Amino acid sequence: MTTDKQNSSSIDTSTGSIWEPGARRTSQEGQLLALSPAPVTTGERAVDANSWIRRKTEGWLDLQGGNLLFGAEFALMFLSLTVLVMLGGLAMTIHFYLGHHELNWDPILFLGGMNLLITVPWGLYMHFLGNKAVRESPPVRLNRQRREVAMPRWMGGRELKLPFWNDSAAGVAYIAYIGTIAAVIMPFTLEGESPEYVRKLVVIFATALVVETLLIGAYFFIALRLKKKHAPRLVYEVHPWEKLVAFIETQQNIGPSLMATHTFLTLAIPKPDDPESALAAAKINVGHETAGLAQWECIRRFMEDGPEACPDPKDDETLAHYKAKCRQARKEMSLVPWLWKKVGDWFFQRYLAHIITERRIKTLALRSLPTELKAWSEPLPEAQWAKPSEALQATNEQLTRAYERGLTFARMGPLSQWQASREEGRQQKRGRGRYQTRASS
Repeated sequence: MTTDKQNSSSIDTSTGSIWEPGARRTSQEGQLLALSPAPVTTGERAVDANSWIRRKTEGWLDLQGGNLLFGAEFALMFLSLTVLVMLGGLAMTIHFYLGHHELNWDPILFLGGMNLLITVPWGLYMHFLGNKAVRESPPVRLNRQRREVAMPRWMGGRELKLPFWNDSAAGVAYIAYIGTIAAVIMPFTLEGESPEYVRKLVVIFATALVVETLLIGAYFFIALRLKKKHAPRLVYEVHPWEKLVAFIETQQNIGPSLMATHTFLTLAIPKPDDPESALAAAKINVGHETAGLAQWECIRRFMEDGPEACPDPKDDETLAHYKAKCRQARKEMSLVPWLWKKVGDWFFQRYLAHIITERRIKTLALRSLPTELKAWSEPLPEAQWAKPSEALQATNEQLTRAYERGLTFARMGPLSQWQASREEGRQQKRGRGRYQTRASS
């Protein structure tokens, strides 16, 4: 992976530039406010309102969206349902025993089978689906020492269409497999039949179950190997920080009886031959333009001012934060509301969900990253750190003074026009000064 350590010596703010800070454009989907290239200061406070900052070190910053905690809680909910169903079966068995003075294991066997065939598989499916989503949503990494941005994208691969497989086939196979398992258990519930007949039925249905298991197992084994062979490959595109395209886009979606407004912050690496198309891009829903500016300032200030100027990753999804919240709730809440909270915590297995989420953030999300990115992220000696361009530094100083006088980034217009009007005002001021000097002489 090659990197470009040279910084541009001047900012392209010509009126013919396709992208420049402060410019507003109309797209097919909404209105755009350009933030970069030339990542100038916006004067907004750096706030990670959307929890996009996942990891931060002295040298690099990871941006990664997604509510990982909700996915873990949703999957673990099936574990709680499994326990509740089994407790219900046990209660039914005890109630039957108290009334008839003999044990009836049918409720526990039935509900246990339902758990093994429905609740547990769906819980495991949701869990592995969450792991898959984490692996397939790699972070955007910004390296302030190199002043470069590494943007993920997937290369190669093609859609794999498995024979005899679609949504309908999956449902039929699942129902047929459950039905065969039920058929193996069914002969034991027959009354008045000879043991030989029951044994014969069990052998027939058990043989069918073994055949189905072998066929389905072999099919999935081959399918997974083929899918892995044809899967796209994760690569990272490295791009100079001062040439990264960033903009806030506000979209209005109008339905039959509802109009919804969505605002996104987008970071993009443009294609060399087509600046209007992205080679790689990342987009997050920020809710409002002001929130987008605050989120952008988190990124910009990390790159320009260091990690101290950027907010730390939020600890909402950590186990330590969950324990602290529980202790605080016990102090502030009365007994009954606190007990209801603990019931909800147990139902969604929030303690275990925080453990799983921490593992996903700290381990799973980084496991599939290319080795080239890890080498690119290694710290550099301070003497080798890339420096910001003089033009960018000068522009940021000018904008900072202008913001102190009341200018706002969202209303200043394109940077080139603001600089032109500023220079014109300075020249007019000089002209008035010369006229006054001549008049007094």
